Amino acid sequence: MGQKKKVVLLGDSAVGKTSLIKRFVLDAFEDSYVATVGSKVTKKELAIPRPDKTVNLTMMIWDLLGQEGYTSFHTWTFQGVYGAILVADLTRRETLDNLERYWIPALVRVADPVPLVFAANKADLSDRAFDLEDVEAIAAKHNAGLYGVLPSGLSTCYATSAKTGENVERAFESLGHFMLAGPPGDPVKELFESLVAMRAAVDADTSTAVGALDAVIVDFCEANQDEFDDKMAMILVRQEIQRAGVDVRKPTRDGVARFVEYLAQAEAEFRDAGAVTANRDRRLGWALGPRA
Repeated sequence: MGQKKKVVLLGDSAVGKTSLIKRFVLDAFEDSYVATVGSKVTKKELAIPRPDKTVNLTMMIWDLLGQEGYTSFHTWTFQGVYGAILVADLTRRETLDNLERYWIPALVRVADPVPLVFAANKADLSDRAFDLEDVEAIAAKHNAGLYGVLPSGLSTCYATSAKTGENVERAFESLGHFMLAGPPGDPVKELFESLVAMRAAVDADTSTAVGALDAVIVDFCEANQDEFDDKMAMILVRQEIQRAGVDVRKPTRDGVARFVEYLAQAEAEFRDAGAVTANRDRRLGWALGPRA
């Protein structure tokens, strides 16, 4: 019998999260950068040997927007997470520092302590801003006491290269072992995390365009959770953000307002007119800010 676990890849923009997933799932690499809009979900099955049997583990891998400020969206996405890969760019020291400053605290505010595997990516490049030993110190601190010992040959941190494939498979395999050594799915944990995420959505700071876009994305996903699952919600969100011409790294108020209008058009296909209007007006209030 197999198990299914939700995992997230976290880290700043352009550290290579999407490329690592593509290398792991498809064994392919593209030498170009396109910012992830919202999140993308990819599935990969692994056969993980355990002391008593081999377990078929399905990883539901969430690739998140690597931009600070989308606090409510990140919080919403962390519901039900059982493990994470933290990615830094070996050529940029700040991407390692930001794992402890922003990404790990953001995760633990919602999820119980979960196993973390660290990927110091772009190991194929020679211009390094930090060493693997720096990553090992962080990994040891945040994984202390979690779920026993990994099998020989596996670790909690790696120098990886999505371009060459170096250590990519091993990083995901290590996370798989870690997660299977932990407790099984816990509905109480998932309920608690959903309540934390709902609270974050209510408290979203809409005083900036980033905060407004953050609030609109989460509100759309929450309002339509009975219509489709999170993966389908994010497909629609990405589609309408791109149609509105919104740059998620530097959104404008007008761009967010266009996004709201396009979401209303999409919702009109499956929601009654009253709900569509109420949702649109609420989101426009966030999008337009004090001038509304």
